[in-house]
Amino acid sequence: MNKSFKNLILISSFLVFFALSYLIVLYAYGYQFDFKNLNWIKTGSLFIKTNLSDAKIHIDGKLKGKTSFLLATFVEKYFLPGNYEVIIKKEEFSTLFKNIEIKSGEVSQLAHIYLIGTEEINDFIKNSEQKEENTDYFINKTDGLLYRSPKNGKTEKISSEPVYIKNYKLKILRENIYLASSDSKAPGVFLLDSEGQWERLHLSPANDLILSPDNKKMAIVAPNEINVLWLKNESESPYFKEGQKELILGTNEKIEQVFWFKTGWHLIYLTENNQIHFVEIDNTGGRNNLVIY
Repeated sequence: MNKSFKNLILISSFLVFFALSYLIVLYAYGYQFDFKNLNWIKTGSLFIKTNLSDAKIHIDGKLKGKTSFLLATFVEKYFLPGNYEVIIKKEEFSTLFKNIEIKSGEVSQLAHIYLIGTEEINDFIKNSEQKEENTDYFINKTDGLLYRSPKNGKTEKISSEPVYIKNYKLKILRENIYLASSDSKAPGVFLLDSEGQWERLHLSPANDLILSPDNKKMAIVAPNEINVLWLKNESESPYFKEGQKELILGTNEKIEQVFWFKTGWHLIYLTENNQIHFVEIDNTGGRNNLVIY
């Protein structure tokens, strides 16, 4: 073996070493080669938080792992940017389906996954207490103004702007006075401001208003739909802002009763045909609206 050939082997070895080192570094920093577009691209990650450990995670039809024992979480890295079908399941619990977009250099989160069983939801409904309505407030039929008449006190005028409606419900939520109206003359949801004027927050008819367990959201219930209005900014993903409103569901069946679930990110509602539904508030990856039975 002559000297020139030895030098060639040595140089080639160095080149291969540096090339492999470069590829390893790229991979360590989350880059992969996209053969479709023929370029290097920074990958993304997926984070899933559930209520159950050992729940199976399927991504694009393949079992990728299970949620951890201690935190009930799942993390997978090095996804090329794109949409992925995710199935989260555990025996004897509901199965959830998501279609999540994973972006380059970002962590996509499914942070409010709750796998529920029939027994748990039955116990929750059974033990849920309906709060008594505040009967101290009423709208006077003559002048259309809001009054407060405590049992052991003097009647006082609260509002300065009249509303002449018949079908309404008053709610005191977080020390604010809300009015849910299903009256055709003035349908919607109204908030009484500091000047005694009614600020309209929602235009469609509303039968009831229900505050979430975390006091950040309010469910606006109508005969055939449920909206959620954010009363405070969310500090976790998805980052809804105060005043933001989202339609959660619309149905052809009449909604008879609605409960906030303990998570503050799910609603239980009962329909006229006695079906019980469990619906997600977080629409990341698509909203699951489960028929429990």
